[in-house]
Amino acid sequence: MDKIAMFNRTLLTIPLCAGLMLPLSALGADAVDDHVAATIKAMDTNHDGMVSAAEHAAYAKAQFDAMDTNHDGQVSVAEMDASRMAKLKIKTAVALIPSSASIIKPMDTNTDGMVSAEEHAAAAEKDFGTMDANHDGQLSADEMRIGYDAKVASVTPAPGMN
Repeated sequence: MDKIAMFNRTLLTIPLCAGLMLPLSALGADAVDDHVAATIKAMDTNHDGMVSAAEHAAYAKAQFDAMDTNHDGQVSVAEMDASRMAKLKIKTAVALIPSSASIIKPMDTNTDGMVSAEEHAAAAEKDFGTMDANHDGQLSADEMRIGYDAKVASVTPAPGMN
């Protein structure tokens, strides 16, 4: 898998937080397990091997804050593009799949073309609830893997449709 495709998929696993999720099934089983483990480790501040709603929300907020470079409480397509391009070390947003606009759209409840901190937090909370299949208030690696694949399917266009 090329660097751009891998980054776009990897970036998508960040809760979604920015709504950016990764079709984990496209990676090999070991890569999926490694990636989910790394994501849990980054979110799991109490080191219990699970991600609580509070840990998930804090991670989502940190991801939002990192993208909101002008600190106006909104993430625009341009800010999301810049964040994704910086991580990929590319100079054009053309290679970003799914597009930042398509990632923002489902979170943008007031349809202003940007995602506010409140919209982002609400989307992250909804995503957590959707992934928490056993409703125990914690996300396991299996729940995250399944949830991320489902989320990506909802924002990734079919081949040739982006």
